Amino acid sequence: MGRTLIYLSILVLAVFVLAAAFLLQTGDESLSSPAAAPVSVHDLSVAPQAHTAERIVTTGVLRLIHEPDDHFLVTADGLGVIVRGHDEAVLRALDGQTVTVTGRFGYDAESVARAE
Repeated sequence: MGRTLIYLSILVLAVFVLAAAFLLQTGDESLSSPAAAPVSVHDLSVAPQAHTAERIVTTGVLRLIHEPDDHFLVTADGLGVIVRGHDEAVLRALDGQTVTVTGRFGYDAESVARAE
């Protein structure tokens, strides 16, 4: 009886640890979230309405542009989208590097396209 209780406690603890690790790994995305669609920065820049509210993944060079003081993911030909919703210190450390961003894409006709 005592041995069974110990093994049961170890099993419950193991399940708890695995569940916690899984939740930490998936972050704030739910299990029913659609997979992120790969989209180029070029496509996001020239046709942002086509990707509004989609989960996207895109790659480009991260640049800090002082006017309007935002971080942009840019292409070689100067097209870009704003990157928001990330730690400012991390973005500053990655300035000038090629990065891959995954997140929900938004578009404001009065502003510019952005990935959050």
